[in-house]
Amino acid sequence: MVRNFKKYAMVYTHLWASYGASWRVRTSYCLQIIGRICKLIFLPIAVSLIIARLSVLDFEGAYQAVFLFVAFSLTLGVLSPVIKYVGMLGENEVYRDSIGSYFSRLITTDIEYFHSNLAGYLTTATRQYGDSGVQLVRSLRDRYANTVLSILFPLVVILWVDVVIGFIALALSLVQVVYVLWASYLISPFRTQSRELYKRNSGKIADVISNILAVRSVAKEDVYIQRVRQDASDEAELFTKRYHLQAKLIALREFITVVFFLILLWLVVERMHGGAIGITGAVLVMTYTTTILAGIYSLSDDFDEHDDLVDKMIPAFEILNRNNKITDPASPVPFEHVRGEIQIRDVSFTYHEKRNDLNVFNNFSLHIPQGQKLGVVGLSGAGKSTLTKILLRFNDVIAGGVLIDGIDIREVKQTDLRRQIAYVPQEPILFHTSIKENILLSRPDASDEDLHNALKAAHAMQFVERLPDGIDSIVGERGVKLSGGQKQRIAIARAVLQNSPIIILDEATSALDSQSEQIIKDSFAEILKGKTAIVVAHRLSTLSDMDRIIVIEDGKLIEDGTHESLLEKNGIYAAMWKRQLRHEGE
Repeated sequence: MVRNFKKYAMVYTHLWASYGASWRVRTSYCLQIIGRICKLIFLPIAVSLIIARLSVLDFEGAYQAVFLFVAFSLTLGVLSPVIKYVGMLGENEVYRDSIGSYFSRLITTDIEYFHSNLAGYLTTATRQYGDSGVQLVRSLRDRYANTVLSILFPLVVILWVDVVIGFIALALSLVQVVYVLWASYLISPFRTQSRELYKRNSGKIADVISNILAVRSVAKEDVYIQRVRQDASDEAELFTKRYHLQAKLIALREFITVVFFLILLWLVVERMHGGAIGITGAVLVMTYTTTILAGIYSLSDDFDEHDDLVDKMIPAFEILNRNNKITDPASPVPFEHVRGEIQIRDVSFTYHEKRNDLNVFNNFSLHIPQGQKLGVVGLSGAGKSTLTKILLRFNDVIAGGVLIDGIDIREVKQTDLRRQIAYVPQEPILFHTSIKENILLSRPDASDEDLHNALKAAHAMQFVERLPDGIDSIVGERGVKLSGGQKQRIAIARAVLQNSPIIILDEATSALDSQSEQIIKDSFAEILKGKTAIVVAHRLSTLSDMDRIIVIEDGKLIEDGTHESLLEKNGIYAAMWKRQLRHEGE
């Protein structure tokens, strides 16, 4: 039960800070209360007065009561659309800001967080956070508040009519409310499990769809169909258990309700028989008893829906309350007009914070002068890609520092840093949009001339022009409509267009055939001109024209020199070179 209240406190604190700050939302709530007063107090009183006046043949008094009934009904009729319209304006405004604010937190979260969570799960959490939040605010005003007021207002009127009946009605109502809360608490574990199953299974389905080529290529459709059916079966089984328990709880609630109704009706007859109340009071009590019971019935369903909405919002708070490991400094140093000198000083780094024996780097140092073209080679797992992530500050070092133009990169804003570094990762990252929009991602305000020059520099113009829609061709999710080499050339064009003083190519030519790779290599002089470049490559031929090449092994700098000097040294690089020449000869 305590856990539930903590959950409510977290959600409602957030809703009050967001939706509660909107004057339109607050106004709609105030108008709703006025509307409920008209409906739940004044209208029943007017009806009771009509009946009471007619019972003594006081037609003039009955007409006056009818006038009051019409006046309150008209007031209610005018208020209803105004409440919804004013509320909608406020809710839509806050919804827009809330989704934008949440998504801002999501996409600035540490990269490692995305590696540990399925994209489908995060997408579902984002949508449910926004949709459930606005639905909860609307339901609170239009349904839940009505339910609560339909219990409270009648109790106040019954207390005013007859204190004895009023206190007994209050006691019986409290019993019902406590029972509903207890029932909701018993259902809560099933609700939480359902939420987790739903998001987990959504993530799995999204993962299969994203990797549909892999599934189809190994003819394992039946395996994944069966898995989805099993996951659906698990959800259905949990739903069955939940509603089996609910059915028992509802049956007991119905019994309590019948007892509640019988006691109050018996009291009304007894009090009227004893002369404590008249016909008007009896009509009001019986009318309001029905209203209270209807409210308590609704309360049970409302609690169920309310807790479902609250539970759907909970996963978003993992992001909203998360403290990133990679953060911007409180007073960032300006980072413009970067020359491109890079110094890596005694850097230590690990992906496993509690295991120092698994460090990728230990006291690693490297100096890259401004404008130098550096090639990086080494076996898989040597630390080549980790080096690029550290430079981009996707990960922070645990010791030492990385400096660009003498400034520690931890002293500048992450966005300022990455604007100065063009990056092409091992796997090209493309959006499900046009080639043009994918390239303009790095510089949205670029001219058409700059765009075409970037395509030419990446040797992508030829294949782009052959596509049916040319540069406006849609590439599909993750660029699925393009070949591996075409995707890499688009990614290189994006980096060229960014025109940053530092460029990192992490296996950027790995998916190219030898002829295309040679074409890209020949264009390096143009692509890398005037820039500090770090080129990670498996094919050593790609790096033969670099100003300098380093060999990394187990996080250590083993060899350093030009292509020719390293061959003369006849060390690890030379052995790798000879092995590749032998494989190419075969």
